[in-house]
Amino acid sequence: MQKRMHQLWIPGFLTMTLSTVFLMTLQKLGFNARMVSWRDSDILFYLPWLLSLPFCGAFGAYISSRAGGSRGTVLLASVFPVLALTAAFLLMFPIGLVIEPIFNRPVDFSIVATALLRDGIGWILIPGAALLVGGLLVHLLISRRPSSQDTAIG
Repeated sequence: MQKRMHQLWIPGFLTMTLSTVFLMTLQKLGFNARMVSWRDSDILFYLPWLLSLPFCGAFGAYISSRAGGSRGTVLLASVFPVLALTAAFLLMFPIGLVIEPIFNRPVDFSIVATALLRDGIGWILIPGAALLVGGLLVHLLISRRPSSQDTAIG
């Protein structure tokens, strides 16, 4: 458990915290999201935040790699914020089923599903790709660097 904590959970939560704090800072500074029309819906893009995500993903991947994480663990740590947000989005359905009888208000799940798909592109798919780019770059740079054992042998 100690190994997984240092290789996945700590780097993953650091990545999530860094990306979230940067997004909140941009919002406090007055940066607004750009609306991009796609088919019949509008998608919000925080371009400065999206441009920062490869650095956040690289940070998480670097911390995980320094802790001795495998390739999969390193990449998982870099995209951790998107995995947490995906879990939150997917929990909306069961929570809606529980809340509907309590408040006695029907929930139209077709509206919820449409919103999840629309928001999933702007909040999960594109940020996930940006985080993964940073994680892949760090992984490639670290895997090419000779280790201390390789230099001692040669």
